[in-house]
Amino acid sequence: MKFDYYTFNIGAHFASAIIYGDYSGLIDSDIKELDLFMDNLPVDNGHFDLVNPENEGFFDKCEISGLFSECHEFRLYFPINEATA
Repeated sequence: MKFDYYTFNIGAHFASAIIYGDYSGLIDSDIKELDLFMDNLPVDNGHFDLVNPENEGFFDKCEISGLFSECHEFRLYFPINEATA
């Protein structure tokens, strides 16, 4: 099976919720933003991975909140149909 991916710059405070499903560090407005983001992903059967988890991150615009913050690069991997690839 082959995979492709989409890349997102996402605020560091969303990492635990995205990777582990642990929303405990988020406030209600963050949870709403994350849920909306997840509901509107370009694929339904993807898997998120944090690129370079040992990195401290970088300052950029978070693609979930739209605010500038410490971000990390995430990849959303999804299977592709090898017959059409």
